[in-house]
Amino acid sequence: MTLNYINQLLFLIKRLLICYFLYFICRLLFYIGNANLFPSVNFVDFIQDSFYGLRFDTFSIFVGNSLFIFLSSIPSNLYHKAFYQTSLKWIFVFTNSIFLMANCVDIAYFRFIKKRSSADLFEQIGGQTDLVKLLPQYLKDFWWVLVIYVILIITLITLYKRVKPIIVQKYVFTNLKDWSFIFLIYLVFSGCIVLGIRGGFQRIPIDIVNAGSVTVPEEIPIVLNTPFTLIKSVSQKAVANYNFYDNAFLKANYKTIHQFKDSTFQKQNVVVLILESFSKEYTKLGTGKNLTPFLDSLMGQSLVFTNAFSNGSKSIEGIPAILSGLPSLMENPFINSIYANNVQTSFASVLGKEGYTTAFFHGGINGTMNFDDWAPSAGYALYFGKNEYNNNNDFDEYWGVWDEPFLQYTVKEMNKFKAPFHSAIFTLSSHHPYFVPKKYKNKFKKGPLENSESIAYADYSLKQFFISAKKESWYNNTLFILCADHCGVSEHPFYSNVVGNQSIPILFFKADNSLKGTHNIVSSQMDILPSALNLMGYNKPFFALGKSYLEPGKHQSYFYANSTHYVYTDSLVCSYSEANLKSVVNYRKDSTLSNQVISLYPDLETTLNKEFKVFIQTYNQTLINNSGYAK
Repeated sequence: MTLNYINQLLFLIKRLLICYFLYFICRLLFYIGNANLFPSVNFVDFIQDSFYGLRFDTFSIFVGNSLFIFLSSIPSNLYHKAFYQTSLKWIFVFTNSIFLMANCVDIAYFRFIKKRSSADLFEQIGGQTDLVKLLPQYLKDFWWVLVIYVILIITLITLYKRVKPIIVQKYVFTNLKDWSFIFLIYLVFSGCIVLGIRGGFQRIPIDIVNAGSVTVPEEIPIVLNTPFTLIKSVSQKAVANYNFYDNAFLKANYKTIHQFKDSTFQKQNVVVLILESFSKEYTKLGTGKNLTPFLDSLMGQSLVFTNAFSNGSKSIEGIPAILSGLPSLMENPFINSIYANNVQTSFASVLGKEGYTTAFFHGGINGTMNFDDWAPSAGYALYFGKNEYNNNNDFDEYWGVWDEPFLQYTVKEMNKFKAPFHSAIFTLSSHHPYFVPKKYKNKFKKGPLENSESIAYADYSLKQFFISAKKESWYNNTLFILCADHCGVSEHPFYSNVVGNQSIPILFFKADNSLKGTHNIVSSQMDILPSALNLMGYNKPFFALGKSYLEPGKHQSYFYANSTHYVYTDSLVCSYSEANLKSVVNYRKDSTLSNQVISLYPDLETTLNKEFKVFIQTYNQTLINNSGYAK
């Protein structure tokens, strides 16, 4: 009887293997149909991507066939009845036909959006009316996709018919010993199914961003499959596809392609130090709490942005805003959004093409906020986390490696890099629960905030980093950029509101003191990339939602929280709900943000509405159309 159940599961596995075969065929057809978009991919690369894609295929196959798997794994004599097998057959054919259809759609549709389709596809087709109009034209233009789909379904049915179960022995319900074995096998098998849907034993279930850890950004669509991206994104809200203005008007009023044609590119190392929870309030730019003596001293030798804002309130939002200029102006952080597999213009993607070694350092536990999977998709060739550090003696027991030893580790690793190089280094010790290493207990100033000691420790660790870096040959040819990922806790009324609690320090430093002074115009994390490339004399076209601080025109910062968009100018903070202006406050004159000023300036609302609508339409369409790069 146990043998009978094992055979039942073996036939189930054989039937599921049909799906794996057809998913491979779909991946092959997807690659062939879009080969011109993957010019660097050879046969070996494709096979490697297909192998890594098995993990994502397993998710789609197990989810799509969940009912079929459940009914096929029940130990029952009904299993061998003709009506039961017929029911299983049509459940199998019906569900897999839908999933195969999704894969077929992207064989043709991928060339338009340059990514696997996600749930925002349904937002784009605009509902049933537009679908009725679009479908006939789609079938006319891509009739060959329909032919492929029909052939795949015929193959699916044919292969299914060839795998027939063998009756070995009927189940006898009085045999307790055999049923114990059957129950144990069922539990193990079910556990394997759950593991396949999770994508492995990792802390967080598999998601779209995980494809970035197994291949280069350009090949991520080959690794993924469309049912996977649709399922993973269906619970995530797509951004609204605004059409306030036509494309010509957008381009005339908001520039996303930048080029400093008259510049000469000077290849220098670029090190971006992202400081966990370093509010402007903690520095000499703020209320004078004196928690960051080293950072304050460095400001005296740097170009300092005195009116700078973060584009998010969490680390997972700050990292892509700083390194890729992509703020998370939506319900989900960009890294975990349905747009996570979009093409990104980042420090790594731009400088990597110029021969730079690119690396992302974060002492956190690998898998934290999916940074280790996001970094490769942003173009980073190397990733260094707690696993790579490989010394638990420096583990803080919560987040990862203490800042001081990890920052020393980054210096040692950068010494091995071939110059020029770009490194993004993200600290962590100033994160809650705000502990410091035992050897530094009572060394740093405590109060007035609960995180005062940990901020001071992080600042001390930063000082030790620069002391070590200064001894290295690459130091004098390095542009250092220091920026907070977001703000920390505060008891100050202004630094607790939506303006003060987004105010952060941003500074650019070079050892030759060629960058000194202050820039008082509003700026934000998404302006860092274009500003750095401008300073370096980069003269090729590139995409950026932000703008260099040296570029003329109006500068603004953007933030999203609680279904509200906020826009910061040099003196105003404006809030919008679904692209409708709700409030305008002069934060320079009104630190409590309690007095509306919109009524004082009758023409202001028209100007502000136009500027915001131009930006939000540009931002949303960049995500929807996957157009965040220079063509």
